Amino acid sequence: MLLSVFAANAQYKRPVHLNEPDYDLGKRLRFGFSVGFNTMDFRIKNGRGIEVSPDLQDTTQFFTDVSHVSPGFNVNAVTDYRLTENFHLRFLPGYSFGQRSLNFFYPNDKLERQMKIESSFIELPLSLKYSANRVNNFRPYLLAGGNVRIDLAANKKLNIAEGVLLRLKRTDAYYEIGFGTDFFLEYFKFSIELKYSVGLFNVLSQDYEDGAENYVQAIDGIHSRIFHVSFHFE
Repeated sequence: MLLSVFAANAQYKRPVHLNEPDYDLGKRLRFGFSVGFNTMDFRIKNGRGIEVSPDLQDTTQFFTDVSHVSPGFNVNAVTDYRLTENFHLRFLPGYSFGQRSLNFFYPNDKLERQMKIESSFIELPLSLKYSANRVNNFRPYLLAGGNVRIDLAANKKLNIAEGVLLRLKRTDAYYEIGFGTDFFLEYFKFSIELKYSVGLFNVLSQDYEDGAENYVQAIDGIHSRIFHVSFHFE
């Protein structure tokens, strides 16, 4: 009897109200906006460094690591161009900011100094979005693309007393991958998206002032990594 009830329920399909049923077959070009959160991180390649102090003959370098990451914020405009039913070209120029903290350790793991690095990016991401076929009012998707970010906070003046020990280069390029889901609401489309960005170039600047050589030369390279959670309204 139970099996008969389950079979009957499986055969009965409740009618589903489709919101914006012609959304994917309508305009080729659509606009919107996006807000979200990010966490910025570094991939650091430590260098051989230089001798830190004459009285520390066995301490010839610093070890550098990212101590913790802080949440940041991003806001973008959305331009979406439909190439085919499943492929879309997307351009989301915008602004994002966040913070990372660098710790400089002696080889005995004793903390020597910490530097907080703030970044304020103008970003120009271009991506290709592949959407699965729509199921009722949901449509999952994958995306991949590239991004150019310009760091407006990169040229901060070096000052050892204030903890500004090194600088980052102003411009970097990233590759990005992500996934998300489109939710078709009554009057607009809402999307939740997770995206991971990986910087392609070493962003460590070789500029330093007298007394800060050991901090810069302790690092061979810094590459940016950023994780995004975004909410799109289109």
